[in-house]
Amino acid sequence: MLVRATRTLSTLTLRALFYGALFVAVVIVHLALTGALRAQGWGPGPSLFASGAVVLVIVLVALHAVDWLRSKRAARREHLSQEQGLPGAPMCVVWNAADAPEASERADDAMPWEVVGPLRARYPKLARRLGVEGVAVVSFEVGADGCAKSIHCVDAWPSDVFYDAAREALQHARFQLKDDIHPRFGASYRMPFVFRIAGATKLRDHGRRARQLRPALAAAQQAIDKLKAG
Repeated sequence: MLVRATRTLSTLTLRALFYGALFVAVVIVHLALTGALRAQGWGPGPSLFASGAVVLVIVLVALHAVDWLRSKRAARREHLSQEQGLPGAPMCVVWNAADAPEASERADDAMPWEVVGPLRARYPKLARRLGVEGVAVVSFEVGADGCAKSIHCVDAWPSDVFYDAAREALQHARFQLKDDIHPRFGASYRMPFVFRIAGATKLRDHGRRARQLRPALAAAQQAIDKLKAG
């Protein structure tokens, strides 16, 4: 089963939304405060200066609050990633679409059951935010009531959170027999779950590769390194 997810809002998008909201708030506060001071009999210069000082304090407080929340969020995310065994950097799963139909045909031939309705699996929230893809292979049996039981993890990479999501999906799934097939209860079946983030593995490397220095430049670089070391 292929589980797809979309990327969350990028840091640039969130930053643009924050500064846009802050700009609107600053304009509203500045105009409202200036108008209130003018109504109290203040002159144009003093009212603009006082409202500008208040707006500056508001901006500084807002920026410091955002930095504090960002550091707290980063520390909490790092703590949760360590608890869940997730890597700190994005990781991609190479999915060969050409082999997928053959694998599904082999699974259909070996398994006399078919899923009733769509099989839904949630993408782990923290893994999606960190840009981590994963794979989970689950072993299970199907009871007479069409529910999965004896669910075990065969393999999970790079964290067990993907197995937890696959197990949750199987616990809510319902199976029915295919036509003219008599099941053998107690048989164990395997189902792979591939968790992919849309567009994560489609990025190409457009950067320039490092070139080797010419012999003369390499000798000069070595001489500079020796001078720095001495």
